Amino acid sequence: MNYRHGDLALIRIDKLPKGLIVSKENVLLIGSGGNPHTFTGGKFYPSQGDNFVIGYFVAEKKCVLYHTEHGKAIKGKKLLEAKIAEGTYELRRQCEDTNSGMKKVED
Repeated sequence: MNYRHGDLALIRIDKLPKGLIVSKENVLLIGSGGNPHTFTGGKFYPSQGDNFVIGYFVAEKKCVLYHTEHGKAIKGKKLLEAKIAEGTYELRRQCEDTNSGMKKVED
């Protein structure tokens, strides 16, 4: 299963590439609107040097993504939540094909 979380896409993969280092932060991406995509119940492995693949993510049981604009409302909080199935994912910045070429999605 794949997920779209605003300007962030999680694409299911079989296994992690070698040589990755886990992040100590819980922020996957600061969206184009300035709001962070954060998580609980997973491990984020950022990658460098690619405009669209931002890293890799291992979702554990009860993994949840949080954002101010994407997901279901959490009673008493301003954040929304999206539950993610257990698995390994490549994280991509969403892009769109335009007349002038590929560009990042503005969320």
